[in-house]
Amino acid sequence: MEKYEKFRKTYPVFYYHGFDVTEKEDEVFVTYHFEIEGLMRFNPTLRVPIKVKSDYDKVLLYKIIFSAGLAEIPSYWKATCSPKIIISCGKLNEDETSWVKKLLYNGLGEFFFINGITPNYDDFVKIESNGPTYESKTDERNYDGYLVAVGGGKDSLVSLEILKDVKNKKVFIINNRKVCFDGARVSGIKDEDIINVERLFDKNIIELNKKGFLNGHTPLSSCIAFISYLTAYVNGIKYVVLSNESSANEASVKGTRINHQYSKSFEFENDFRRFTSGYLTSKVEYFSLLRPLNELQIMSIFTKHPKYFNHFISCNNGGKRKNIGKTDGWCLTCPKCLFIYIIMSNFVSQETMVNIFGENLLDKKEMLNYFLELLGKTENKPFECVGTVDEVNYVVNNLIKKGGKLPYLLEYYKNNYGLVKMDDSILKNINDDNNVPKELLVLVKEALLDDRKNN
Repeated sequence: MEKYEKFRKTYPVFYYHGFDVTEKEDEVFVTYHFEIEGLMRFNPTLRVPIKVKSDYDKVLLYKIIFSAGLAEIPSYWKATCSPKIIISCGKLNEDETSWVKKLLYNGLGEFFFINGITPNYDDFVKIESNGPTYESKTDERNYDGYLVAVGGGKDSLVSLEILKDVKNKKVFIINNRKVCFDGARVSGIKDEDIINVERLFDKNIIELNKKGFLNGHTPLSSCIAFISYLTAYVNGIKYVVLSNESSANEASVKGTRINHQYSKSFEFENDFRRFTSGYLTSKVEYFSLLRPLNELQIMSIFTKHPKYFNHFISCNNGGKRKNIGKTDGWCLTCPKCLFIYIIMSNFVSQETMVNIFGENLLDKKEMLNYFLELLGKTENKPFECVGTVDEVNYVVNNLIKKGGKLPYLLEYYKNNYGLVKMDDSILKNINDDNNVPKELLVLVKEALLDDRKNN
């Protein structure tokens, strides 16, 4: 709290000055302008390709770009947590202002927790907006098709499989990541149907991190939500399809609402849909196709498609990734790697698992603390995009019941906690809290039903 209070006093104002837009026939390029007064300016950029010719309205385009900039604020504001944010490139009403404040508070929940900050919601930030009001217009355009976000992990590949027979779909990728292209191509998507957006953050924020300014997790998925929505808008695409699951709703810290995956949660999804339909256009619809399912159910479907086993990566450790024969692999040392290894082991032989990962992560003693966090035996789950405590406990008990020589982590669990009877409904129940269109919900249920028949 000492650093927090010091920086807030020294740097009391954060500015969202505006943005520059360059429109070309085949792309829209945006440069944002943020500033911590008296410290540093930031100019992140965004390049959105146009692959489908569409006569979009420029006023609405600028309002969407402006709104996308609101989601970029946390990444730079967090360095000093300035008590005032002044938005000088647009005017927000009371409801819109509350929406931004909620995103900051909940989206930075993990950041506050890790840094020992206990902000008061009422006064942790005051948001003022004194820019022009964007003219509201009735959107008369016709939209069609699906924009499926692919991030490199198992989830979006499952979405592509569920939608394999659905016509008129494009794939949305950020920053040209090879594993995303590989997965999309394996699913049958042609390169001309891949829209690769370039989002570059301002590296000045890294310099502040090195100097000891506040740092931590930000709600990146809220940025992805706006960028995918913007991409759909300029390309005339109706549906933006994410692959966030019901498991993302679980808090990361017991007894709190602090959630590493807040901007992947159903709460955020509903807030985002309300914001975009109310203040942008209701003709572009954002939803998560996999919201009816949990992580375990998604993995049960994924493992029926071994063609993807060497074309997915769920590790977030960047340059620390390593794997046999891969340049973009698993780091084999983080809780996300361990989580994926655990739940995938419920459906796949250990021989196959070791072929994918290069080693048996269940036999690594140094993973014990992460293992206990995933099981819910500690104050908090790992601050990663992992499934629920119940899902991990279900699989661990399942693996132990199979018998045979147990690897270190499973032996540890058996000796310290014993076996627990787990409810098989975790693999069967559909979560009704979702925004999936009825015609697609049928496909999701069919995918899960087909999978259960094979297990």
